[in-house]
Amino acid sequence: MSRGDRFATSVAWGLAGQGAVAAINLLVIPRLVHGFGVEAYGLYLLMQSAAGWAAAVHFGAGAGLVRFAAQAHAEDNRGMLDDSLRHGAILIVGGAALGALVLWAAAPALVGRVFAVPEYYRAHGAWMIRAAALGAVFASVTAWAAAAFQGLHRFQWQSAAAVLQGLLIPFGVLWALSVGRGLGAAAASFVAVHGLVALFAVFGLTRARREVAGRGGRLSFSAFGRYSIGFWPVSLAQLVSGQLDRAFVAGLRSMSEFTLYAVPASVLSRVQSLPVTAAAALVPVMGGLAAHEGPEAAARPYLRASRTLIGLIAPALALLFCLMPQFLSLWLGGGFSDTSVWPARLLVLTQAAALFSYLPNSVAAGRKDGWWSSTAAWAQALICLSLWPWMIPRWGLLGAALGGLVAQALAAAVFVSFVHARLLDLTWSRFARETLVPASAASAVLIAIVWPLRTRVTGWVSFFALCAAAGACYTIVFWRLLPKEDRHFLRSRLPF
Repeated sequence: MSRGDRFATSVAWGLAGQGAVAAINLLVIPRLVHGFGVEAYGLYLLMQSAAGWAAAVHFGAGAGLVRFAAQAHAEDNRGMLDDSLRHGAILIVGGAALGALVLWAAAPALVGRVFAVPEYYRAHGAWMIRAAALGAVFASVTAWAAAAFQGLHRFQWQSAAAVLQGLLIPFGVLWALSVGRGLGAAAASFVAVHGLVALFAVFGLTRARREVAGRGGRLSFSAFGRYSIGFWPVSLAQLVSGQLDRAFVAGLRSMSEFTLYAVPASVLSRVQSLPVTAAAALVPVMGGLAAHEGPEAAARPYLRASRTLIGLIAPALALLFCLMPQFLSLWLGGGFSDTSVWPARLLVLTQAAALFSYLPNSVAAGRKDGWWSSTAAWAQALICLSLWPWMIPRWGLLGAALGGLVAQALAAAVFVSFVHARLLDLTWSRFARETLVPASAASAVLIAIVWPLRTRVTGWVSFFALCAAAGACYTIVFWRLLPKEDRHFLRSRLPF
């Protein structure tokens, strides 16, 4: 399979899973918000966030497992594969267990002193934080298996685990709501689903491991750890800049405002599915380039991937920015539209700025190491940490979104410039000329259609009709402006 085919297959499987999860969540979340109430649902979202904090103690081993599992697969080396699996489990699952212990012990203090949890919800809050700790351990097993699936090119198993996790969790919470059991049952369902998905992922990994049967050399823990640890600071920084804005809102404002901010933010995070999947698929492509292949050999697939990625994401971001009031009002009600619309629009712009960093991160990981990405990510995180305590008390949700936007734009501009210059020998003018022209021109057409007609949207039918019409015009312009080789590549892989 060629590099392009391998890249396209990985992205297709990842998007299939993420698309199903996004669709279900769009249908389920309004029922949960209105069923629990804005304040109680905020507590549920806090539990989900806390599970992510505990699972962040993985020491970057996911990236290490992807790389060394891919190498073992290419060399048919069972010894290296087993060593990488064992080292990854120690760091990913063991690290999450340490984080879960800390979270379990700190639960009463978190709900009583750190976050603005009302007195009447604090007993539930402590149990939900502890449920997050248990769920994080099971989720880390799934994450360990998912990294191995990616390295072994078993994308269908990775996608299936993500779909199960994304579908069963909201349906479990719906069940708790339907039987009148409330937050406690929702937390128990959260833990149970993560446990079931972990078992499924381990079963799949056992099957995938059998396909690497050859003998070969071994992999030391020190070699695995040295490579992996360089990626952990990136992950921690991304946790700070991508998740802690919600924690600041929960601590400095109220649980109701936390929900009003976190729900649109979680929806927008689904837009990241495509760039995250594409970036993950590009790492082994870049890593697979031979050492003697120079910057131009890496620049060509990078420019094609960037052109396609920006072209696919740009219409979604443009539509969300233009139609955010209508979308929130139709989806969740007028309260969300009134309070959350401009913070959500700033979050859309943050996603647009972040779009330029995903593939450069893959280039740095595949051809260099994780330290460049770590530096850029921590620069962004430190800017966020300096702005949020000042902006959020003054401007509320708008301050949280604005601080993230400023940090993302500054960090992305510097980091992308370094990767282009040092690893790809690529100028900004060439990048703009070869990647931005099709999406920019098509986006201008889309906005010219949608913006004057946005006030005509009165229901879901008119909303989707406007999106479809503008999207069709975007597609026509974008397709016509794509280079011939890209059109040929896409035609040969489209199912129609």
